[in-house]
Amino acid sequence: MNLLHKLDRMLSNLFLLLGMVLLVVLFALTSLNVILRFFPIFSIGWFDEIVEVSFAWMVFTVAAYLWRDRAHPFIDFLLESLKGRRSQYVLLIFIESMNIFFLVAFTYYSFSLMMRASAWSPIFQIPKSFFYMSMPIAGAYMTIVSLFFWAGHLRNLCSSNPTPFTYSSCQK
Repeated sequence: MNLLHKLDRMLSNLFLLLGMVLLVVLFALTSLNVILRFFPIFSIGWFDEIVEVSFAWMVFTVAAYLWRDRAHPFIDFLLESLKGRRSQYVLLIFIESMNIFFLVAFTYYSFSLMMRASAWSPIFQIPKSFFYMSMPIAGAYMTIVSLFFWAGHLRNLCSSNPTPFTYSSCQK
């Protein structure tokens, strides 16, 4: 389990680092584009391609990072009203089951989209499948993470002494 934990931490940190680097790239390119509109020193016709691929990868890698740390916004009034009861874990198992169902479908269809993409970007000749590759990668990672969350909720439901659930307990 220790190896799995290290691999998870490494992937999570890689997703975070990639998201931060791509955010800086997007900021720099957008700033450069604005400046070059006022002072047209040279053309950056390739701007759209890099922004598109950077944005796609940034969105899905950061979504995977946030998913792992349970940092997405959520509504918890029902969970809070069930706090300290076994029914809280029944609800969490149901929610996680729905998450897994959605993520499996998302991963499957995004992988299908990636495999069918045959176009290339016009300037850099980057395959469009690379643009879409972040979706099934992030989807598969989030599915695996959700399976671990689901197993943890099931373990707590079956335990005689369940660990009190808080979203902060899922974080680092």
